[in-house]
Amino acid sequence: AVVSTQSTGNQADHTATVFHLFRKYLAVMRKIQLHYKLEPAGSQGVWGLDDYQFIPFIFGSSQLIAHPSISPGDFVVQEVVTKHHENYMFLGCIKFINDVKRGPFAEHSNQLWNISAVKTWTKVNQGLIKMYKAEVLCKQPVIQHFQFGSMLPFEPQPPPSTLFSTATPLNLPPPT
Repeated sequence: AVVSTQSTGNQADHTATVFHLFRKYLAVMRKIQLHYKLEPAGSQGVWGLDDYQFIPFIFGSSQLIAHPSISPGDFVVQEVVTKHHENYMFLGCIKFINDVKRGPFAEHSNQLWNISAVKTWTKVNQGLIKMYKAEVLCKQPVIQHFQFGSMLPFEPQPPPSTLFSTATPLNLPPPT
């Protein structure tokens, strides 16, 4: 289901959508992925952020932009993740990865390990937006085992010339 907050224009509604509804959506998706042992489509292995999700890292990094004590280097510290994963989406994503993957974090999540060296959450957020544009939005999606026909026709679209002119951080406040 799509939730629109454009009619109200209320920033609190946008924040609630991301940090309440989207968090619930993630919980359901993760349960389904684990229960049915779903394999990610197009996973880039250690070179991807997460086998299944990308957007929560963008939302979560924006949530941490103004955080007074959690820096990007802290998300590789287990104690920080354990203490704050319920309040910060980015750390919740890291906890999920830690729960499902085995071995040293730097080996199974190399891209995220590299991101931990970035100095500020603003830079992390901007980099993730650029990465999302390049790795998700500018690539052609792969659809397998899907039949197109008269009820659901396939109409190719021209590739977008520019999806974002620049990467701007979302700068969402922490949940209340």
